[in-house]
Parts: sequence; C-alpha cells; structure tokens
Amino acid sequence: MTIKRRIAHALHAVLPAQLYRELETRHGRRAAVRWLRQVGVLELALKVADHFDYTVQAGPFRGMRYTREAVLTHHVTPNLLGTYERQLYPLLEEAANRCDLIVDIGSAEGYFAVGLARMTGKPVFAFDVNSMERQMVSEMAALNDVSHSLTICGWCSESTLVDLVRGKRALVFCDIDGGEFSLFTPTVVKALRDCDVFVELHGSPKENLSLIEGFVGREPIVVNHPKDPAGAERLALLGQDAARMSTEYRGFQQWLVLRPSTLASLESLGENLRNPTFALDRDPVALK
Repeated sequence: MTIKRRIAHALHAVLPAQLYRELETRHGRRAAVRWLRQVGVLELALKVADHFDYTVQAGPFRGMRYTREAVLTHHVTPNLLGTYERQLYPLLEEAANRCDLIVDIGSAEGYFAVGLARMTGKPVFAFDVNSMERQMVSEMAALNDVSHSLTICGWCSESTLVDLVRGKRALVFCDIDGGEFSLFTPTVVKALRDCDVFVELHGSPKENLSLIEGFVGREPIVVNHPKDPAGAERLALLGQDAARMSTEYRGFQQWLVLRPSTLASLESLGENLRNPTFALDRDPVALK
C-alpha cells in the first residue's frame, strides 16, 4: 500500500463520513483538472464550446447552455455533443416522464440535474459535497432559467434521502464514485421500492453484485458503458484530436437501473396474461 493510500485509510477511519468525502472529492477534482489540462483536453474543449456556442447539440438535453467555468474544469465535449452517458437516455426519459421528483446525487457541474429540470419542469434536488461543483450547478441553473425548479444541497445522508422520497414517486440518479456502497442501506432500499433508481457502479464485480442483490424483489437492469465513442464526425474543427475528444475517458463501467417495483409487478402480470399458458396452468380463482 502506498503512503498516500495509507494516509487516506487513516483519515477515513477518524474523520466523519461527510468531511472525508468532501476532502476526497476536492482532491479528486483537482487531480482531474490537472490531468485534463496537461493532456490538452480543457484547451480543446474551449474550442468545441465556442464552436457550439456553449450549447448541447443533441440528446434529451439539446439546447441546454453551459457556462465557461464548467468548460474550464470538466471534460464537457461529450456533454456538448449530447452523447454523455447516452446508453441511459431511453430509460432515463421514460423514468423522468413518470416521476414527480428528481434526486441527483453527485451532480457535479449539473449536466443531469439542470438538464432534467429543463426537460421536465419538475422539482430537482441536486446533491454534491464539493462546494465548487454546487456553485457551478447554481450558475448553470440560472443560465438555463431553471433555478426555481432546482434545490442545491451538499451531503446526502441515508435519512435525508429517505425523507425526501417518502410518499413520492422519485427518480434517483446517483454517481458518487464508490459512495453508493454505504448510501444504499436496507433502509434506503426499502424507501426506494416505488422509485426509479439509476446507480453508477464503481466497485469490484463482487462489490457491485452485492449492491445489486441488496435490492431484493427488484428486477435489475445492468447497462454497460458503450465501447466506442460517438460524435467525432461533428468535431472536424479539431482535426486529428476529434476522436479522442469525443471519448469520455473511462474504462469499463456499468450502471444499475431499477424501475419501480409496482411497475415491474404490473408488467410481469401483463406478460403472464398475454401468455395463453397462464389461464391453462392456474386455478381460475387465482385470476380474480
């Protein structure tokens, strides 16, 4: 174990979870910005933003505006192309249509929080422990005229999430770089049984499977990150850098998607009713 990892483990053991997480995300964000700057991604992203007038070009958030500050600190080219996490769009739009509340945990600069508020007009709660990210979400919301729909918060605890979704059909969207393994306790899982849930998985295969299996009685959908980037043909202005700028710079990653348990049950019943063997194999009383 490296010295840095030893220090991290020691801090994790003695600091409150909220404080440790804030320090961890600040360090991670600074490191990411340094790397993006070193490899020229941020400079090229500014060219893309200027070319597209800081506006998302496609996808469900088409027309959403980006701030210069967000472009200076994030690899937003896939976002501006409208291809970022595109594998989720069909399921996400479906969930957004049936929910009455949206909760984005780990909102970063606000691509999904602001995008969903703009697309649906529904109330959105955006959580991020990094105060700099929260400031960017606020600026993005103002730029896109959705500040009235957006509530920006810091730490999302187990009790906070349970209270927020109580009595509501919520869409919970979570990308917290490993924090999902402590957030989704049995209490939270029970509270989310009638909610749409999207969780990016950041653990080992064993850890991911354990989290998936924790959603007892739900039918999990595991969505892989696309192998190939998209949208490079719209970045001709970058020449040979077009291909690398259209990628999201990540390894193999998966999302866990869960539809409301009541919805899944109704769809299962509907499928059985459409199956002729259902009536033949069961006592008619079971159909009443």
